[in-house]
Amino acid sequence: WNLISAFILRNATWFVVQLTMSPEVHQSNVAWCRLVTAAYNYFHVTNFFWMFGEGCYLHTAIVLTYSTDRLRKWMFICIGWGVPFPIIVAWAIGKLYYDNEKCWFGKRPGVYTDYIYQGPMILVLLINFIFLFNIVRILMTKLRASTTSETIQYRKAVKATLVLLPLLGITYMLFFVNPGEDEVSRVVFIYFNSFLESFQGFFVSVFYCFLNSEVRSAIRKRWHRWQDKHSIRA
Repeated sequence: WNLISAFILRNATWFVVQLTMSPEVHQSNVAWCRLVTAAYNYFHVTNFFWMFGEGCYLHTAIVLTYSTDRLRKWMFICIGWGVPFPIIVAWAIGKLYYDNEKCWFGKRPGVYTDYIYQGPMILVLLINFIFLFNIVRILMTKLRASTTSETIQYRKAVKATLVLLPLLGITYMLFFVNPGEDEVSRVVFIYFNSFLESFQGFFVSVFYCFLNSEVRSAIRKRWHRWQDKHSIRA
């Protein structure tokens, strides 16, 4: 739920950015537009840290084989919502002193304040890539120990990998940083990232909520309970 909430809040603030950031506002660089940009970047960073939390949870359960009961909810809340806050504060201070223009969107040549928050996001992606590698490695080991055919083993491994990619944010590693000022590369970068950011929450919701057997079982029980309740009244 926290990861989905982070997706929703990031997209909501993006809509606010698109609706309010006119060229005149960009040039005026008023305080409220800088706060909107800071809010959007904060929720953007929370997405990555909640993906890290999901990766940490899966890695602990599958690779380290520890009981997930040891992992307290407050730990993940601190990681997902807490850690990004000082990162964005540091970024905002850097922007205020070194790149205080255009509502803090974009960057001036030779100024690298955006890496204050992009650096931790890249680090999270690299750690999640290691998590993914270890999870798939353990999965392949367990599949080889089973009696299923080799084709089915590889099919299951590929399916698990594809399912984990959006959850851990590995797809962002393809185009994380704008490749340059070239018009073609810039357009490819914009469209690719727009697709990822628009549909990542959808893919995570489908794979980890709507197609989850436990979730479907809970919904089915609730539905039967509702039917029984209304049939008794009738």
